[in-house]
Parts: sequence; structure tokens; C-alpha cells
Amino acid sequence: MYKVYSDNYLLYDPEIETLKIFSPKLDVELNKTGSFDFLIHPEHPYFDKLEKLKSIITVYQDGYLIFRGRILNDAQGFYNEKQVSCEGELAFLCDSIQRPWDFMSGDKHTTVEELFTFFIENHNSQVDSDRQFKVGRITVVDPNNYIVRSDSTYLNTWDSINKKLIETNGGYLQVRHEEDGNYIDYLDDFDVISNQTIEFAKNLLDFDKIMKGEDIATAIIPLGAKEESETETSSEKRLTISDLEDEEADDICKKGDYVYSKEAVKKYGWIFKTQTWDDVTQAINLLRKGKEYLSTSINQSVTIELSGFDLAALNKDISGFKLGTYIKVYTKPHGIDSTFLVKKLSIELTNPTSNKLTLGTTYLTFTEQTTNSSNSTSNLIQKVENVESNLGITNDAIIELQEQTSSQISQTATEIIKTVSEDYYLKSDAEELVESINTKFTQTNDSFEFQFNEFWKEIEDVQAGTDAQFQEITKYIRFENGNIILGEEGNKLTLRIENDRISFLENNAEIAYWQNRKFYAVDGEFLSSLKLGNFAFIPRQNGNLSFKKVT
Repeated sequence: MYKVYSDNYLLYDPEIETLKIFSPKLDVELNKTGSFDFLIHPEHPYFDKLEKLKSIITVYQDGYLIFRGRILNDAQGFYNEKQVSCEGELAFLCDSIQRPWDFMSGDKHTTVEELFTFFIENHNSQVDSDRQFKVGRITVVDPNNYIVRSDSTYLNTWDSINKKLIETNGGYLQVRHEEDGNYIDYLDDFDVISNQTIEFAKNLLDFDKIMKGEDIATAIIPLGAKEESETETSSEKRLTISDLEDEEADDICKKGDYVYSKEAVKKYGWIFKTQTWDDVTQAINLLRKGKEYLSTSINQSVTIELSGFDLAALNKDISGFKLGTYIKVYTKPHGIDSTFLVKKLSIELTNPTSNKLTLGTTYLTFTEQTTNSSNSTSNLIQKVENVESNLGITNDAIIELQEQTSSQISQTATEIIKTVSEDYYLKSDAEELVESINTKFTQTNDSFEFQFNEFWKEIEDVQAGTDAQFQEITKYIRFENGNIILGEEGNKLTLRIENDRISFLENNAEIAYWQNRKFYAVDGEFLSSLKLGNFAFIPRQNGNLSFKKVT
């Protein structure tokens, strides 16, 4: 059950008729400020208690705080109703400015923890107490345990954290609400796994695999720290690897001021990019950095994104979707049995069955299709987001994954396939029955086929997690050359409907048909009587057969 407050005023409680808001919609996403929108009428007892940029709006789900923010905009309608738009509390970081600072000159440097603390303390010194944060857990670290940064542009705190920390070191911002205050964490990963799962033909709604090549580079020119200029008029110079000896190798080579991959150049051609490390002052270290960076730049980014339906609306024993938690995903058609991070939530407070989540993972791969079937995906994936478990699928499954999608149209030269899954959740006394209907439409160059798959899944013991038993019946309707074919897989009998003929077939052999107002059959049997015009063959009670006139 959801409740909404404005400061200490209860705005929404589904059990109190006078405390109603309309179309309340919550959208939250990792490293985004998030939003909450709703409509409120003048009849609401606290209609006048909503103050723009001042009122603190909180949303609770069964006592758990899922949103805290402030009113950003409101629009008044014809009947004086208000459409209210709120932004999440991370937007408070937009209210403060980070004045010019420098951790670059001389021996000045800092750690990730020190710079993050520096930003938050500067923020707190400029804003009201209800918009301040206590520095919480910081698990993001720089490999060198120090960073060199500076800024002279007067960025706000939100932009400073994103540009100076998240964009270079990764990680996630998380606000925790404790009894002694609101803490802001900067985490490299999350460690909570939900007891809810996402499964194909159950609550998986959409699947996308996105492969990007725009960031690929086959040659890198590494640049280090600025070198002191001998004259004021000389252009800015940076440390390069030009003075080091060239290196020839089977894979990554060094030539002049750049490094390159032989295999990547052969596959993609020459694609040069630069990468700068302001804190590297020795050429040998710069060469190592350049090689490491190139090893990831030759790979294309593959992102798998999923969306699912929140089963907590149907079963109170299941944990609802929460941002920053991991969820197990099972989808056999896509070859996935893995754990994914919840990145985005969309929640409709008055229609919880419409709640959706978006989750995913990103990994790098050099080839679009893996050719060595003896290797598993875990040997190829570089964990960009520190996901605890890799996909755990074979390379053959990756190829199949690229060729199959759920609930989307896949087109080839002669075939269009659309798969639509629709789930029905029926509650018995023990809530043990799940019925899922999967409908598949296939169009080829000479036919159009419907397949109706009905699945009955009887869960013997949900809480104990026992294996489910499945029974599948597949029937089909096929449109072929203007004719209709009706049948059932495993049944030797089919029915064919033509423009001027209806045929019954057994093992594809015609055994009876209707044509031109006449019926033809190899054999015939009448269970009761046979009528011909005004006459009929009618069985007697003594077992004899009479042929007589009937009216």
C-alpha cells in the first residue's frame, strides 16, 4: 500500500476517501534525480499546503520510503485542479555551487573519498538543513589511490560530482534515510538480491540487446601530464610516448606516439583516438595506460536491457522492485540465466499491476558472433558494472540470442515472426496455479500461420521453490495459398478449407470432403438415423431397420 506526504501532511491514503490524488506516477533511475507527478483537486483538505520548491514530498510503499523530493512545477487547470511535478532529492545538489578549486598544481592531489566529501561539505554549507546530506559509505576508489582534478567554471554540485567523479570513476549515488539523518553513498556496486525473479512467459515484458560500435578505436595516442612551456608563446605540450622504442607484437604494437592492435586494424581499419591522463608524468607508465585503454577500445559495447512486471502486487510474500537491487532473470529462448541490476522503476500508485522495472548489464566483446563454441561467455565478458555473476551462457547461446527476441518483430527476406506473451495469474486458495498463453504469428513468403501454445504451470510449493510441472498443447491455424489449414501438433487429422471445397485429411491424405452441395467420404457411419428428402432409415426398438416416409 502506498502513502504520500507533503511535509507532515498526509496527501494520499487509499483507505481514506478524502485523501485522494489522481494519476500518481513515480519514475526513478540510478544516478538520476527522479520524478513524481500527480493531480490534486481543490476539495483536498491539504490542497493549499503545497509550496513550490519548499514542500518536501515523500512516497512510502508499505512503510518503506521509495521517494523523497520537492515540488518543482505545478499547472492549474480549468477547474482549479493542479498538476504537480516533483523532482527527487538528488536535485538538491543543483542548489549549490562548487567555486574554483585545484588538486593539480604542485603536490596537490586527493582520493575519491576526499573529493566526494569535499563536494558534499561545500554543498551543505550553502543550503538549508532539509537539503543537506551526511557523507555515507564510499566504496569507489581510483586504481592509483589518488586523483588529480581542478575546475574553474563554477559548476553546481550535481554536475561536479558527475563530471569529476562518476564519468571518470563510475559508481552509483544512493541516498539512505536513517534516524539520525539523510546519508548519501557513493558505491561501486550494490549487494542486495531480491527474492523476486523475472522469467520468460511469466513476468518478462520486453527484451533488448543493443550493440554499439561508435566507441571502437583501433589505435590510441596516449597523452600524459602537461609539460612546462619554455616560452610564453609556445603551444601547450603534453607527455607522449614518442621517445620510447617501437614495439612489434602479435597483438598490440607501439609505433611513434601511438599504440595499435593488428587484429582490430585488420577487422575495422585504422580508427585513431586520443586519451589523456593528467596525472601520468612518466612515459613508460603512459605506454602501459595506453595499452590497457586500447584493449577495451577495440571491443564493442553490448548492453542487454529487460523490463518486467512486479509480481509483488499479486503476492505479498514477494519483495517489490527496488532501485539498486539485483534480480535473477531466467529466459530460456534468449539463453539467459543471470543476475541483473535494477536500474529504473516506473510505478503507478493507484494501478500497481502496471509497475515496471528496467534492468540490465553491459559487457564488451571483440566480435559480434563468437565462433569458438568451447568458450563460455564468462571468458569474454569484462564486468563494466561489477555484476556479481556473468551471463553464464555458451557462445552458441549468444548466437541464438542475437537471432531471437521476445515480443518484437523479427524480419528476414522471407519471414516475419512476432511473438507475443500474455500472462494470466489465477489465485486459488494456495495461489498455486499460473496459466500463461503464448501466441506466435509466423508469415513466410507463401503462408501465414498462427500457433496457440497453452501452458499450465502447477506450482506444488511456491515458498519451498519446488520444480514446476508443465503441460503444453500446441494448435495452429495456417493460411496457405488462399486456403485455411486447421490442426494440432501430434494429431494426424487436419481440416483444409478451400474456396469451393472443405476437406478432411488423415496423414495428408484426403478421406472426406464437401463440394458443390455434396459430401464425399471413404467410409460412413450414422449413429442414429439417415434422412433422404421425405424418407428416412430409422432403427426400430427390436433392432430392425425401417425405411419409411417422414414429414
